[in-house]
Amino acid sequence: MRTLLLLAVACAACSAKIDANPDQDGVDASTAGDDAAVAIDGAGGDAAPVCANGRVVFLQFDGQTLTKAAASDATQNLASWMTIATGTAPPYKNGSGTRTAEIQAIVDGMRAQLAPFNTQVVTTRPTSGDYLMIVYGGQPNQVGSRFGGAVQALDCGDAVRNDVAWVSDNVAGTQRIVNFSIGAIGFGFGLTATLDPQDCMCGWDNQCTSDNSAPCTLTEGIARDPNANQRCAGVTTQDETTTFTNGFCN
Repeated sequence: MRTLLLLAVACAACSAKIDANPDQDGVDASTAGDDAAVAIDGAGGDAAPVCANGRVVFLQFDGQTLTKAAASDATQNLASWMTIATGTAPPYKNGSGTRTAEIQAIVDGMRAQLAPFNTQVVTTRPTSGDYLMIVYGGQPNQVGSRFGGAVQALDCGDAVRNDVAWVSDNVAGTQRIVNFSIGAIGFGFGLTATLDPQDCMCGWDNQCTSDNSAPCTLTEGIARDPNANQRCAGVTTQDETTTFTNGFCN
C-alpha cells in the first residue's frame, strides 16, 4: 500500500546522504536581508507527542555548531557522519529577504507530511524527551558533510534515538527540501535507498533520481536497492509507513 505524503528511514555508524544534483534543483529563492531568528511553533508545534515515548522532530534553522562523535546525539549536538572535528552551520538562508516565509513553508510541509505519525514538529529545541534534529543551512565544508544536499547516519536497528541530520542551502524548492528531510528521518530509522523516483528514500546513497516535482511517498513492502552504497544486512524489502509509525511511537 502506498501512502501519499500530504505535501510534497547492521550499519549504525555509516555516513548517509542525498546530493543536490543539478537535474533535481528547484528555483532558487531571492537573497536580500532578514537575519532574525525564527520560532514558528504554531498549531501542533508545542504540544507533547501523542505517544508517551514518542520522538519529536526539531527543525533547527538558526545556526548550529556540531561535533564529530562515534554516535549522533541531538541533545549534545554530536554527529557521527562528520568528516571534521567540529563545524558550524550558519542560519538557514541567512540574508534572504524571504527567509521567514521559506522557513514557514518548510515547517508547514513537514507538519503536514508527518501528521499521520503521531509526532510533533517544532523549531524550538525540546527541553526533555527524545528528539531528532535536522539542521538547515550552509555548505558541506562548513559541517563536514561528504554530500552536497543532505546527510544522515544510517541506523539499521534504530538504536540512536536522537538523530542529527543536515540539509544544505543548496537544496532549492520547498517540495524538494521537505522530501529530503523526510528521507533523512527514514535513513535514521533504518530505511535504505529505493529505486522508485517518487519514494522518499530514492537517492539515499544510490543512483536513483528523485522526482521532487511531486510529493514523495512512503510504501509498504517496497524493495530496497540491492546496489545501494549503504544497506542493512539480510533485508531486501522495507515497510516504510510502519517504520515511521514505530520510529515515532515505540
